[in-house]
Amino acid sequence: MKKIVGLTLALMLIFSLASFAEGGKESGTPESITLVGGVMLPQGHVYYQAMEKFVELLDEYYTGPIELKYELHHSGSIGTEKDMFEFMMQGVSVDFAIISPAWVATWDKTAPIIDAPFLFRSIEHWEKSLEAGALDSIAETIRKKGVRFIGYGGGGARSLILNQPVSSLDDFGKIDLRVQGSPLHAAVFGAIGLNPTPLDYTECYNAIKTGVIDGLENEPAGLEGMKFYEVAPYYALSEHQITTRILCFSESRLQSFPQDLQDAIVKAGLEAGRWHRKAEVALGQKIIDKLVANNGLKTIDFTKAQKDEMARRAMPEVMKYAEEVGATDIVETIQNL
Repeated sequence: MKKIVGLTLALMLIFSLASFAEGGKESGTPESITLVGGVMLPQGHVYYQAMEKFVELLDEYYTGPIELKYELHHSGSIGTEKDMFEFMMQGVSVDFAIISPAWVATWDKTAPIIDAPFLFRSIEHWEKSLEAGALDSIAETIRKKGVRFIGYGGGGARSLILNQPVSSLDDFGKIDLRVQGSPLHAAVFGAIGLNPTPLDYTECYNAIKTGVIDGLENEPAGLEGMKFYEVAPYYALSEHQITTRILCFSESRLQSFPQDLQDAIVKAGLEAGRWHRKAEVALGQKIIDKLVANNGLKTIDFTKAQKDEMARRAMPEVMKYAEEVGATDIVETIQNL
């Protein structure tokens, strides 16, 4: 009996020492936490830089006793955006990532409205909508599914990349424009007078070169990266779509942290999103200026009246789609801003 009691006391002592050595896990305060983040694009891209900014701000805002460590992944090394989103929902493998709204649609059918052409009338309107909480209903639905939106980035403005100049909307009828493979995009660009042609993105360069299409719509990074300016040297600045990217964090992981760390994560995410927007907007203009100076790109400006007319023609199609997916309130909120 004495041996059993002695063994029991010894085991209790070992357990207590182990618990103490692990940094007081019984009290819920570990010594260190490793946060894993990821983006699909290469290191050095503005998305990766936004992730680095989030980490920098988090180290600034969190002053508690836990040591924060980070693993930042790029180029899809820990999976696609869909993979990372699902990992965050499950609270495993990935803690935070920058995600396209398209991957949110599986869990909230209203989410794709974020990428609707002509939804935002300008960069300023887009910024105001994000700051005013126009997407809060989507964010709340997704939070209940297991992922928190902590920041909104993006800012690439999509315009028309063409092999011929246009001076007015009357010229649109002669333009065969490659569009994304969604009914909404085909309907919208058809409504403003263009001839929409669904085509795989990777086929666009040769399709323009051989005369199958006259152009496509894309943001400056795509214009430069795919060298579309070589076969379509006109960039008509319709700025019909402002890309939004979402800095997301696993809700279950977030809730497992002490409150002061949670607060710091949310604050850092909000500020990192604002930094991302400013950086990407500036990058777009820098790319355009470089291509104009060095590669013969010619920009075409539309007047405010022309942009208003494009939006007037497009919005019935956007509203029709919004009604189908239950996003009418979101669109009306954005329009009212």
